[in-house]
This record gives sequence, structure tokens and C-alpha cells, in this order.
Amino acid sequence: MKKVLHRSYLLSLVFFFVFVSLKAQPALTTPQVSQKAFTGQTVGLTDIVVKYHRPAVKGREIWGKLVPMNAVWRAGANENTIIKFSTDVRIEGQELAAGAYGLHMIPTEDKWTIIFSNETNSWGSFGYDPKEDALRVEVLPQKAERFHEFLTYEFEDLGAGNATCVLKWGEKAVPFRIETDVHEVVLASIRNELRNIEQFNPQAWQEAANYCLQNDINHEEALGWASRSVFMSPNPQNIIAKARLAGKVKGEGNPEKETMAAMKTLSKDLESLPCTWKEYSAAATFALNNQQTEQALAWSGKAAGMAPNMTTMMANAEALSAAGETIKAERAKKEAIARGTNAELNAYGYKLLFSGKGKEAIEIFRANTEKNPEDPNVWDSLGEGYVNIGQKEKAIEALKKSLSLNPPDNVRANSLKLLAQLGVDYESPQP
Repeated sequence: MKKVLHRSYLLSLVFFFVFVSLKAQPALTTPQVSQKAFTGQTVGLTDIVVKYHRPAVKGREIWGKLVPMNAVWRAGANENTIIKFSTDVRIEGQELAAGAYGLHMIPTEDKWTIIFSNETNSWGSFGYDPKEDALRVEVLPQKAERFHEFLTYEFEDLGAGNATCVLKWGEKAVPFRIETDVHEVVLASIRNELRNIEQFNPQAWQEAANYCLQNDINHEEALGWASRSVFMSPNPQNIIAKARLAGKVKGEGNPEKETMAAMKTLSKDLESLPCTWKEYSAAATFALNNQQTEQALAWSGKAAGMAPNMTTMMANAEALSAAGETIKAERAKKEAIARGTNAELNAYGYKLLFSGKGKEAIEIFRANTEKNPEDPNVWDSLGEGYVNIGQKEKAIEALKKSLSLNPPDNVRANSLKLLAQLGVDYESPQP
């Protein structure tokens, strides 16, 4: 009987402690005083995310009181502050692998220690163990640009391959710099993507080659990518990219050798591939830009013979002009303008304007107004051309002409904007 009573007593005691334990835990989900927050930034292709809780100052003395100095602090409230990196990074110049880390800090009067811990499941810093450190760096705290009632993390000083993550609370700001090897990350991503279905898309190979060309990196591999794109489907962009990369690879850093290697590659592709007038015209422009006038004449003539349109004939006119054939060049230009559609003339005029050839652009815009005098857009373009070369009165005349022809909203807005820049109020003109 005593044994039964003893066992019953022990069982009751267990149930009592379980009940007390359960009562100590929140039964329902309610808002926390220090609310959860997330902030993130993409640097290149690297995603950075900080997950933290935001305590408030509430008139309290923070540094040295609420947050002890010379002790590990959770850099937020409640559970671990966590920072995640999708790729490898450098923190204050030191390597840190991709992954998630518990973020802790040790504040002092001068330098602060930023700790990246491999443990991310702790409650604050109470379970922190220095043996689990992945990295420690030292930084200098600063005075914040304003008082921050709530603790916050922000990303500042953004660059193509870097950003500064800053903890701000009260009057203090604690920054640490994050850097990524952008090109290495991008190239790794490109190589991976080119293994999937994108390997059947010539545009994907072309974009990969262009990235390397634009950033002057990885020339040899990029040449292979450009060659793959050209083999699959030659177009004006990929054959020029391939030629330029061939020059980079074979030119040995010598500009003359680069040009010769590029021209040789381009010539071979034009002869061996099913190229259209578009590729020949692009090749002619490339040759002309590299002072290869004779070849530019041959290729532009070929393009014009295949498709006598404004684009090909204007390219041929430019090559003739560069070769000193002034009369033939003028004849070719007139014929090109005569063949040009409204859209072709307008596009060519802006091409000249944006390349700094304002007077030549005006000539094209004027020809378009003569061919299409009732189109408000051609007068707007002519007015913009005059604005760019500083001929105010002619610009005002052309822009008012555009507005008098009941232009569509986008053309009207541009004409009014340009007139305003010139100090003219079209709605209420001055006498």
C-alpha cells in the first residue's frame, strides 16, 4: 500500500512540474517587443541577407549599460542575429565561405570585433562558443548620421563588387565591408547555365562572350563561346564579338596584331558561313572603325549589292568618303536617303547625334522632314538635333511645328520639355 502511495505521489509531482513548465511557455503567438526584421542586398550575383530583431532605445543608456562593453553581444535582440551569403565573400579583406553565420559583436571604446559564428541556432550570445568562430574582424565604430531609436542594419557604399553593411543604433554606426569576386561568380554562373537547356541557344553563348569582352577578361574561353554562337547562327553582333576576341587572344597585346587577327577571323567567317547583308554591313563598319578602308569598301559594296537599302548604302557612302571618293560618296548618300524610310532616317539621325556628329544628324533629320512633312515626330527630332548643336531659334521653330501637328502624347511631352529647356512657355508664349 505504501509503495502504491509513493508511486502515486511521484507521478503527481511529475505532472505538476510538466504543468508549471508548460504554463511558463507562451501558449499563443503574439508580437515580440523587439520585432523581427530582414534586410538584404545583391552585390553582383551574390545575395546577402541579415535576419535580426530590433530593440528600441526607450530613453535608456545603451553602450556600456544595456549592452556591456568588452563582452560578446548578439548584435540585436532575442535569438541569433544571422547573416547569409550566397557565394564566397571577403569581410574586411578576409575570406569567408558562402553560408549562414551567427553574427556577434564585441564592443569596446575604440575598436569593435565582428564575429561570424558557424552556430546559427543559439538564443542570442548566451550559447556562444569561440571554438565555433568562422571569422573575426576588427572595425572602427562611427557616429551615425542621425539618432536611430530602433536598431537597424543598412547597406551603404554600394559598388559593382562590394557593399558596406552597417549596424546603427542610438548614436553609433558600426560598419563592416563586404567584397565579392564578381567576375568569378558570374563566370561560374555562366558556365553552369551553359550546361543546361541554354546550351542550345546561340544568344546565350553570344551573351557569355560579350560579358567577357565588355569586361576585358577570360578571352580564350570567351572566344570559344563566341565561335559556338557564330557556328549555330551567325549575326552581326556575334561575328564582330568573335573577331574582337580573336584579336585579343592572338594579338599578344599589340594593337596592330589585334586588328589583323580580328580582320582575318572576320574575313574567314564571312566567306565560310551563310552570311547576309547585315553581317557584311557590320563587318564593313568594323573595318572602317579600324582604318581598314579597302576592306570596308569591299564589304560595304557586297552588302549594298545583296540588299540596296539605306543601311547598306550609307555604310558604303562612309567607306567611299574615307577612301577619298567624295563624289561617289555624296551620290551614295543621296541614294541612301532617297531609299530610307521614316523610321530608318530617324534612327540613323539619332545614331549620328549620339556619336557627336550633330551637323550630320541635322542633315538627316531635315531630309526626313522633307520626305514626311506632316509627321510631328520628324520635326521633334529635328528640333532635338538643333538643341544639341546650340541653334536655339531653329530648335524653337521645329519644336513648335511639331506641336502644331497634333503629336501623340510622348512626342508632345518631349517637344514641351525641350522648349522649357530653351526658356519657352509654349502654352503661354511671350509676345
